[in-house]
Amino acid sequence: MAERITWDDDIKSFFTQMDVGCMRAKGLDLSDYATVKSRAGDILDQLKMRVDNPNRGMPKGDRPWPQERIDAFEAWIKDCAPKTQADPGPPCP
Repeated sequence: MAERITWDDDIKSFFTQMDVGCMRAKGLDLSDYATVKSRAGDILDQLKMRVDNPNRGMPKGDRPWPQERIDAFEAWIKDCAPKTQADPGPPCP
């Protein structure tokens, strides 16, 4: 069985220091698991927007995430955003 995509092993490293600093100034802490988990759908929308239009969405001032990374982030959301491999996570809505 393949390992799950988790915050600790995968997702937190997707956000660069520049991403974290830029968005923290706007009130969104991308280095914080609970914050990213609670805003994951909005973040995903912004990431997809950036791919479609380089002047919109996030990350600002950087290239859009590769599709594989966006797919991994989306899979993490669909798996109830586990923090660790051992995290059973809450039931998905």
